Amino acid sequence: MNNTIILYDQKISSNKDMLVPFSDTGAILKFVSENHQPVIHFWVTPPTVILGMQDKRLKNLQAGLNMLSDKDYLFYLRNSGGLGVVTDEGILNCTIFLPDKDNLQIDDAYEKMYSLLKQAFSSQIETGEITHSYCPGTYDLSINGKKFAGISQRRAGNAVAIMAYISINGDQKKRSQLMKDFYEISNFPKHERFTYPDIDLHAMENLDQLLQTSLSIETAKQKIIDILTQDYQVNKEEFFIIQNSLPYKKAYNDTLVDLVKRNKKILEEK
Repeated sequence: MNNTIILYDQKISSNKDMLVPFSDTGAILKFVSENHQPVIHFWVTPPTVILGMQDKRLKNLQAGLNMLSDKDYLFYLRNSGGLGVVTDEGILNCTIFLPDKDNLQIDDAYEKMYSLLKQAFSSQIETGEITHSYCPGTYDLSINGKKFAGISQRRAGNAVAIMAYISINGDQKKRSQLMKDFYEISNFPKHERFTYPDIDLHAMENLDQLLQTSLSIETAKQKIIDILTQDYQVNKEEFFIIQNSLPYKKAYNDTLVDLVKRNKKILEEK
């Protein structure tokens, strides 16, 4: 494996950019698959709710989206499964892209992200579903039973993207309340076939509170990079060259077209 990892540190600043990170994910997967080149992608958004494909089945989805708009939250539907999360300036989204996915089984990929974050932040971090959080999953990360992160992955070609949603700081109870209200409004009357989270406002907490230390997004990024430098040379310059290449632009645009199609109805109604 290439012992250089390329850093892409991205800030999403406006409504028009809200589909960019997931369009980048499709393009980076293609690049990593074809070039056997690892990449790490950091991104932070304005207040936004990112919905999963299962959320499309909510019986009263439009009412929930109207509530999000009333509270000045952006929203969009990602091109992967699962349930909704809320992101803002206190949430760090971190994705590691690795080549040769056939040599990395699904659980092994999850374990790589778990190990990275455990080394970066605390040996107290544990995995296991926190049932009453939003977007609960097998690879929820928690300290003393309080979830602060969730891990997912996406595979394409010969590459895998391992994605972590990490609550660093800010008002986590406000985030949980927002998602609780969203599901109560959007899933009324309750769906007979699909179960949506029964969110407990105390099931999640920020990493800074759990570690009882001041922790910024920038500090969190650096802690992750410091661990990566044990195995990689971190290249902070190369990504922008890749991003301007024709193959990257084509892969990006192909993913964006698919995302726009998926989001067309809810974006128009917004």
